[in-house]
Amino acid sequence: SMFVNTAGALALEALATLTQALNLLEVGDISVISFGDQVNILHPFGKPFSSASGAASLAKFKFEQKTTEWSKLLRNVIEMLDHAKDSQSSRSRSGLGHQCLQLVFVISDARIQQDREQVARWCREALHRRQLLVLLVIDSPDPKQSILKLRSVAYPNGKLKIVQYLEDFPFPFYIILRDLSQLPEIVADTLKQWFQLIQTSSFS
Repeated sequence: SMFVNTAGALALEALATLTQALNLLEVGDISVISFGDQVNILHPFGKPFSSASGAASLAKFKFEQKTTEWSKLLRNVIEMLDHAKDSQSSRSRSGLGHQCLQLVFVISDARIQQDREQVARWCREALHRRQLLVLLVIDSPDPKQSILKLRSVAYPNGKLKIVQYLEDFPFPFYIILRDLSQLPEIVADTLKQWFQLIQTSSFS
């Protein structure tokens, strides 16, 4: 849908801006993956992230996968983050890997048509593991095509019901992005909220 909705170019610009900002802030190891019906690691944890490796990662995005398997994506992300945390812990004699806090930006047009409750469960599982998933929704510049205008169909008790698309949205943390100039501020605000969440019982 990223290709059909012409959101791919904006998503790549957002990814480039995001990785540059995170790299400058020295938040730690950075990994980049692509996803659809399959999940592909384009830049692994543990490898230094640079402008050259960032450009190489961007060049691998084709937006040719037909569907997005959201549950598979989140399961793979959680496994990757757990492995990265274990690797960091094994390298640290002080055991600081156990205190590792991990942040994930998922850049997508957010067309989640599958079992939303299962996706929500994976989001809760990630949060339980001190992994914060933030969905950056690449929205249409046309207000008529905005995700805020979308409707979805539900059949509670076998009866047709048309609801707002974002009603019961499975990602508890999401940002609707239309203007890339907002992204640096969004990153800074997200990191601030991330550190605030660290102090709450959500990460206990």
